[in-house]
Amino acid sequence: GGWLGWVGSRAQKLKNAATRWLSGGGSTKEKGDTPSHPEADRLRAEHKKAQDAVNSAQRSLDETNKLLQRDFGPDNRFFPLQGQCFSWAPGGEFSYELCPFDKATQSGGTTLGTWKGFGGNDGNTDYSVFEFGGGAHCWATGSGRTAVAHVQCAADNTVVSVDEPSVCHYVFVFGTPAACTQAL
Repeated sequence: GGWLGWVGSRAQKLKNAATRWLSGGGSTKEKGDTPSHPEADRLRAEHKKAQDAVNSAQRSLDETNKLLQRDFGPDNRFFPLQGQCFSWAPGGEFSYELCPFDKATQSGGTTLGTWKGFGGNDGNTDYSVFEFGGGAHCWATGSGRTAVAHVQCAADNTVVSVDEPSVCHYVFVFGTPAACTQAL
């Protein structure tokens, strides 16, 4: 070792620092370290803030595009129901909540179904029926719970009744001013 070993060691350290400097854009820090300088820190913070704003705007745009593609009935008459939930608590063991375009639930958080769409078959849409499927597993049927809401004209948005005519299949009667038209 001695003097020659010490010089060799220092030369190697200088060479490594120079290599890091040239390959790291002027930094002698180890690879993976972020250079710290007040101006660089400020610019990184501004960049993160701008990136967060872009991401937020993109999420908002995506949500808006999803809404624009959704069927809200003739003349979008059911659009005001989007994002709202309506409860029915008859005073017995269970209470219910209907959230058009989202889900139907039973007290305790049991999902009776998520929005499938309006009723109908053979290509004919029945806007007087909201359908929900794929709810919580039902031990009696071995499949997911389902619900439908029969929509009728009413002065206010309200769940009129809920019945379970067959095990794990729920029928809501939902009144709304949006249904007070000649053609549904």
